[in-house]
Amino acid sequence: MQNTGPKIKLIVSLVILLMLAFCSLLAAADSAQQIKTDKDSYNTGETIRVNFSGAPGSNRDWICIVAAGSADDDAGDYKHMPKNISQGELTFDARPPGKYEVRAYYNYSRKGYIVSARYSFTVVDTASAAKPAASEEKITPVEISAAKVLPASTPQFNVAVFHFTPLSMDAASYGRTVTNALINAPKMRSSFTLLGRKDLEDFLSANNLQQDDQIDNIIEIGTRLDLNFVIGGTIEKRGTLIITNCKVVNIAQKSIVYSNKFISTGEANLIGNVMNMSTSIIEAVLRSNN
Repeated sequence: MQNTGPKIKLIVSLVILLMLAFCSLLAAADSAQQIKTDKDSYNTGETIRVNFSGAPGSNRDWICIVAAGSADDDAGDYKHMPKNISQGELTFDARPPGKYEVRAYYNYSRKGYIVSARYSFTVVDTASAAKPAASEEKITPVEISAAKVLPASTPQFNVAVFHFTPLSMDAASYGRTVTNALINAPKMRSSFTLLGRKDLEDFLSANNLQQDDQIDNIIEIGTRLDLNFVIGGTIEKRGTLIITNCKVVNIAQKSIVYSNKFISTGEANLIGNVMNMSTSIIEAVLRSNN
């Protein structure tokens, strides 16, 4: 009888070697996945440019910007990767002052919320800090007032921020700026449980719904998502002026508990106004619960 033992051992050894080689290739591919912003520190109003490499080229993979310390399943402000592109650049809207992290989710279909690469950066308000103390300029400062300490018994509300509807093509980028500024505002994040932008958009897509500032639509979506409040609004540009309308809807009461209209003269001024408005929104929400 022919001795097949050595042949079997050889085959097993080859299979093991192939498996080890494959794992090494996967590890090398993962180690080559990189992500980095073009700057480590940005001024208020500056666009964030994110350079990526080692991407698998799937249009289901994505990159996001979140507040530093956020959980890995927080999608924040995200953009999908271009299909069949392994390296390149994605551009994100300006952020309010604070510490942030950009994250890449490669092979998302297989891995889920596993961060493939991450990079930290900060946004600072140098324009406000550079103003002389004795300045006589009568300009509303971008810097916001100190946060009020909320009592420990303050209820935690589930809140969603709908994308601010641009009323003209040249206001489209400002709609994203206002939406992202509200979602990432430190006071908002510490006062409310904010629904992630990606989670909201996935729900709307799956149920053939659309976010806008119409109160009936807001109430329907808010009810189905078991939200307490929804923030929405519109934005338009008239010459050099940016006009923002905002409303906050109490879903249970089916009523508007806060509305505001303000005019900004540029992106930095717009973000500053949004930060100030976030304080008013928090106070209005707390009042409506009493």
